[in-house]
Amino acid sequence: MENEITITALAHGGDGIGRIDGQVCFVPYGLPGDVVRVEVVRRARQVLWGRIAEVIEASPDRIDPACPNFGRCGVCTWAHFGYPAQAEWKQRLVREALQRMGGIEVAVRWVDEPALRTGYRTRAELHGDGKHFGFFARGTHDIVDTLKCPLCHARLNEAIGRLRPLKPAGPVTVTVNPEGEEVLVWTKSPSPKILEQFPLAGSPAKPRPPSQFLFDGVPVVNGGFSQASLLLNRLLVREVRECVGAAGAVLDLYCGSGNFSLGLLESCVVGVDHHAPSVRAAQEARGAADPVSGANYRRGDEGIMGDLIAGRAWDTIILDPPRTGAKALAPALAAARAARIVYVSCDAPTLARDLKVITAGGWKPARTTVVDMFPYTAHMETVCCLERSP
Repeated sequence: MENEITITALAHGGDGIGRIDGQVCFVPYGLPGDVVRVEVVRRARQVLWGRIAEVIEASPDRIDPACPNFGRCGVCTWAHFGYPAQAEWKQRLVREALQRMGGIEVAVRWVDEPALRTGYRTRAELHGDGKHFGFFARGTHDIVDTLKCPLCHARLNEAIGRLRPLKPAGPVTVTVNPEGEEVLVWTKSPSPKILEQFPLAGSPAKPRPPSQFLFDGVPVVNGGFSQASLLLNRLLVREVRECVGAAGAVLDLYCGSGNFSLGLLESCVVGVDHHAPSVRAAQEARGAADPVSGANYRRGDEGIMGDLIAGRAWDTIILDPPRTGAKALAPALAAARAARIVYVSCDAPTLARDLKVITAGGWKPARTTVVDMFPYTAHMETVCCLERSP
């Protein structure tokens, strides 16, 4: 049975929201203002999920997607959602998550680069099964063959084209230098053909140090974390640096290879991350750039991070945890002796959960900014700068 509904809002994750007989219905690819006919494909208590059978009246913000795989590939789920509405909704989703889940009222700033709304991705995880190579279909492990992605930088699309005939199996992470020649390929078991085509290819099974290259003075380490776009990462780093200001002692948690703190040459930095090759690369890069001022990047888990938070007073604590957030560190952050905390998050609900604990310790968001790191997707990066309440 099909139902005609109006999409009135968006959910975290990007689905449209409408109602059928009073029940909330989540509709993938639905946009606010759409009038659609949907088929209910899943039911739970008081919640439905629907599939669009027909767009009866299109939202004024609906545009023609630039990708032929739109609707199947799980990457550009908002390729049909125009600006500025997309930007307004990203800010709104963060604001609503903080209010609803954290009890925190904030004004949300916006930072973007309109010239990089396509062709911005320099890193992507693809998948192969020996026959197909590309991105996963939305919500499944089916592989959508990908010849060219409009969100990917030209050098990344070129690397995907070179990998395809090699028929890689399993997940393959590709990272390119958009302003250089380096191409990093990370896969569970690179074949001799991949190693021949990509000399910087690596694997967790290989004991040798992973390949890397420098971008904006920060090591990009094969197998380690880096932002999906090294170009848009400049916006994120600038926002964090503005929040940090002229800090003396900086604790950088989940520091990776020093994305936010390597450039703080006037500061004494301690950085901690789980990934040993990344922190080793950060320490080497800091020593090469500034052998005099103090910096100490080390491998460590949340236990070590919590001890460092409590062990001394800091001018600034920076943290950029994974999507699951920093639940284990929130109580220590709430009690931290610091002038400010700069929390970088790629997931608004876990950010709201952690900020609820941190603000209970007397902290208040002084500046909250959404950085548009993932145009034409429902993902967003949020930078929240907290200071002690008067």
